[in-house]
Amino acid sequence: MAEPAPPFRLPADCWQQLFGNTHPVALEIGPGRGEFLLVAARADPATNFYAVEISSTGVRRIETKLATAGLRNARVLWADATWLVEVLPEASVATIYVQFPDPWWKRRHQRRRLWSPAFVAALRQLLVPGGAIEFLTDVEEYFHFGLAYLDADPGLERVAVGLLPEHDTNFARKALRRGVAIHRSTHRRR
Repeated sequence: MAEPAPPFRLPADCWQQLFGNTHPVALEIGPGRGEFLLVAARADPATNFYAVEISSTGVRRIETKLATAGLRNARVLWADATWLVEVLPEASVATIYVQFPDPWWKRRHQRRRLWSPAFVAALRQLLVPGGAIEFLTDVEEYFHFGLAYLDADPGLERVAVGLLPEHDTNFARKALRRGVAIHRSTHRRR
């Protein structure tokens, strides 16, 4: 049986082609309603923000918000993040945000969870040296699950872990109002 073909990779200059500049790139996985994406893109015009969302409806809503806000440094793509991280150029992303991923509570659905050694390795490969992965969730069990995979990757080092007192998304504000803690970790590529 033949070895599977290596994954197709986009060219190293794909970010420059997409954004028309050489600014650092931040990748958000699962932007939900796009609240963080809009706030971050407004606050940091010298960074290009790229988000991947699995919901086509969500992507259309975010695209409308980006167009209304006139943000030229933010884009959103309708795709599965596990596929996208395999095709983006290696060492081309400064920061990766994974915020409130679906924990897939039911045992039969857990294979759909984002976190796995392969996913973490793919994220690490996307990062420039010194680039960071920020992981947020309001599900403590899932936080420890993801944290274990991040900590186990030898190419990453844990920079910070703790609770986040506030966050600029509707989802986070609801969790905090319910008294549920938001767990946060940051890992940097060695």
